[in-house]
Amino acid sequence: MEDLVPEVKDESEFAQKYHAEKLLKRSKKKARKQLLAAGLPRASADKMVKQALGRIMSKPERKAAGRSR
Repeated sequence: MEDLVPEVKDESEFAQKYHAEKLLKRSKKKARKQLLAAGLPRASADKMVKQALGRIMSKPERKAAGRSR
């Protein structure tokens, strides 16, 4: 019975990078489609998505400001 359950392995670095890039691409596409649906031209939508991504990537990651025990 134990042979039927496959072992769960940690994702390789390649797999992690692949999934991160896939998620980023999907997010950018969704954001662009929402801007296009709001009536912006394609060039403006692309530019706004790129600027937003740049702002997100340039900020360092912060820890939560909540109280910890």
